[in-house]
Amino acid sequence: MTADSSRPENKAADAAANRWRAVAAALADGRRLELYGRIITAASGNAPLDPAQLGRAEAKSLAVLEKAGLVSVSGAAVLASPGVFSRLLESGRPRRDTSPLRFLASGGSGSLPSKRTDRLELLHHLAGEVFSQHGELTAGTDPAASGAKLTEGEVTSRLAAYTEDPAMVRRALVDEGIVRRSPDGGRYWLVRPRPSDGMEFARG
Repeated sequence: MTADSSRPENKAADAAANRWRAVAAALADGRRLELYGRIITAASGNAPLDPAQLGRAEAKSLAVLEKAGLVSVSGAAVLASPGVFSRLLESGRPRRDTSPLRFLASGGSGSLPSKRTDRLELLHHLAGEVFSQHGELTAGTDPAASGAKLTEGEVTSRLAAYTEDPAMVRRALVDEGIVRRSPDGGRYWLVRPRPSDGMEFARG
C-alpha cells in the first residue's frame, strides 16, 4: 500500500526532506563549503566576514548559503545560523499520530484493536470517512430512506485506502451496528454516526 501524500504527516515529512536537501546541496559545492568555513572561523574570532569584500562568485555562493538558512547577513557582517541543524533534526522527527488511524496495525494490516473502545473509535472514524460525502444521518432519520447508501464494492474500495483487509473491516462495521446492510447485501448505509468530540463511543 502506497503512502497518501495528501495526509498532513506525509506533507510534513516531505517538507523536512526538502529542507535537508537544500542544506546538503548548498554544502555539496567545495567553494560554498570553504566559504561557510571561513564565515564560521571569522565570526568565532569576533571579526565577522564583510559581504562587501566578497568577489562576484563568492557573493553568489553566499546567496545560496543564505537561502538554505545556513547563514544570515546583517549589515556588514555575515554570521552562521547555529540553529539550522537542530531545527532540521527536530523537523525530521516523526510526529505522534493522534488520529483514530493510529489503531491500525503497522502497514495498514487488517488487524483491529483488541480494546473495544479503541476499536469502536477506529470503526466510527472509518465509517465517517467512507460515508462523509454521501449525506449525513440526523436524529430520527430512517436509515432506509437516507441517500447515504453505497454498494458493497464502493464501501470496500473506500476502506481499501486505509487497510489491507477492507472486507474484514466492512463486516466489523456491520457487526458493531455502525453500518447497516440491506437483506440482499447490495446496499450499505450509516446508522450510527461517530460521536461528537468529547462524547464517549457507544458500547452497546
